[in-house]
Amino acid sequence: MLIKRAQREARRGTSVAALPIQAKDSLDRRSFLRRSGLAAGGLAALGTLSLDAVRNAEAGPPPPAGATLATRKNVCTHCSVGCTVIAEVANGVWTGQEPGWDSPINRGSHCCKGAAVRDDVLSERRLRYPTKLVNGKWTRLSWDQAIDEIGDKLMEIRRRAAASFPLCPLDQHAGLLHFAG
Repeated sequence: MLIKRAQREARRGTSVAALPIQAKDSLDRRSFLRRSGLAAGGLAALGTLSLDAVRNAEAGPPPPAGATLATRKNVCTHCSVGCTVIAEVANGVWTGQEPGWDSPINRGSHCCKGAAVRDDVLSERRLRYPTKLVNGKWTRLSWDQAIDEIGDKLMEIRRRAAASFPLCPLDQHAGLLHFAG
């Protein structure tokens, strides 16, 4: 039983004194595992890089002779931030881009998605017309037919949702009714 404060301090001092004193530069188990894990992770990350992964950037081809060059200020379409992209257009074709230096949002920089936004427009894999999956194959539709089919499906969803919720005004809760149906 402890009666005096001095006894408690003395007792605490004896238990600390019984522990082995480690030198400041010694390597304990925890620091060894931490350092070896960092070293192994760093080496594994370096091992995934190929030697030819980094190459010098090359400029694209110049616009054709006599092309009308224009710059158009636009908004990046990848997210809802609204960064400014200045597109360089030659004869109606998007040939290059720069970030908007006077934009208060992106302040003259691109994120990786914004730097690749031109590829969305010029990509060979870009879908340029409506398609529909019929019997396991994608078939091409006209724009009028696609709009009619989508409109009919949306009206069917609205009709079913209105039958499920007769007391809710449909125009105020359209998002709620769409998920409920």
